[in-house]
Amino acid sequence: MKTTEHVNAVSFLRKLLKLGLFAALILTCLNLKSQDSTAKSLTVYPTFGLGIGFFYPEDVNQYIEDEIVAGYGSSYNTNMYMYLEVKGGVTFRLKQVDFSALLEYDIAPKFVMVSDGDNFSYTFSRISPEISANYYIPSRSGKNAFFIGGGVNYSFMTFKEFSASNPGFKIQLGYSMQMGKFNLQPYGAFRYVKATDSSSSDPVWDNFELSYTGGQIGVLLSFHPPVKYK
Repeated sequence: MKTTEHVNAVSFLRKLLKLGLFAALILTCLNLKSQDSTAKSLTVYPTFGLGIGFFYPEDVNQYIEDEIVAGYGSSYNTNMYMYLEVKGGVTFRLKQVDFSALLEYDIAPKFVMVSDGDNFSYTFSRISPEISANYYIPSRSGKNAFFIGGGVNYSFMTFKEFSASNPGFKIQLGYSMQMGKFNLQPYGAFRYVKATDSSSSDPVWDNFELSYTGGQIGVLLSFHPPVKYK
């Protein structure tokens, strides 16, 4: 069962995510209004992101498989392979390096339709504050740049009656494209985060592992005056 502390922490982080996105939207409007189009050597701006992740949460998948196989047999695809991510926060950028404080929310839904028409639905979610940094390798013009970076986070994960939290890390590679005041940054990343819930009264699911470890592709979006990378 979920602890009161975990429920309160997740509720607080969700409220913080909504507040952060609202604050970032206001900051975007003020930033666009107050700044001109002259290239800056440093700036602070809100950042938003969308991503798709690829993973294999073994215990989660085994739980789903066991529950469905028990009543309907093994002829169904019960595994989770992908999740969706949305994030928002604030970035502080210098010429060739940036630092970001972000709040991430991931969700992995799974729907299984069995032969008699019954439906099974599951949700595996993760919410996490993250601090990250990127180093930029500029193109010849200095307008665009490749980047390499990483971050540390603290993840709260929930599936059915299981919940656990733990620190993790991420490494990423991407390319930053500046188009006027619009900055588009597609990236590929690897995330490592695992945590164990040992509170189950069922000995079969004692030490139940929740994992979001795997690869990810996504894009970061921001609006700010262009920054020369060199």
